[in-house]
Amino acid sequence: MNLAGGYHKVGFIRKDIYNEQARMRKLKTTDAGGALKYPSLLCQKDPIMVVTYTVDERERLQYLFWCDAESQMNYKVFGDVLAFDVTYKKNKYLCPFVIFLGVNHYNHTIVFVVVVVTNEMEEIYVWLLEQFLQAMNGKAPSPVINNGDVAMKNAIKIVFPNVDHRLCAWHLMRNAANH
Repeated sequence: MNLAGGYHKVGFIRKDIYNEQARMRKLKTTDAGGALKYPSLLCQKDPIMVVTYTVDERERLQYLFWCDAESQMNYKVFGDVLAFDVTYKKNKYLCPFVIFLGVNHYNHTIVFVVVVVTNEMEEIYVWLLEQFLQAMNGKAPSPVINNGDVAMKNAIKIVFPNVDHRLCAWHLMRNAANH
């Protein structure tokens, strides 16, 4: 209200908000629908882009995986080492956000794939590693670096049986400091 200069300068009333909510309900727009619409629009511009997702029995979005052509090209060139990280529940829906990344020749972080998941079970990690492998034309990394989560570690063994699994330096230093 301070930015507008007071309630009398806002430009809408409470009834306007309720009317807008009713209009949106009639349109049956959902956040998941919007989340799926945006990547599908990007796929029209980038035919190589990979977007996959799953829904549960109630038609709710469970996993959303996407990788554009530039990321696929970067992985082809710089994908020898793959870092696999999860940002824990920092978004509006408290869903884990999974990032597959690497480092380019300038030592800059590059993102290969991003995934939104509803939980962190081994079968979910298996699914997204399989999607990753498919999006990257079957090229497996040499080592995979992550935080040592047991579900991740098991999924890596299943999907990349010949790939070394390593802990990230941050977790190694934290464990060393604690012990």
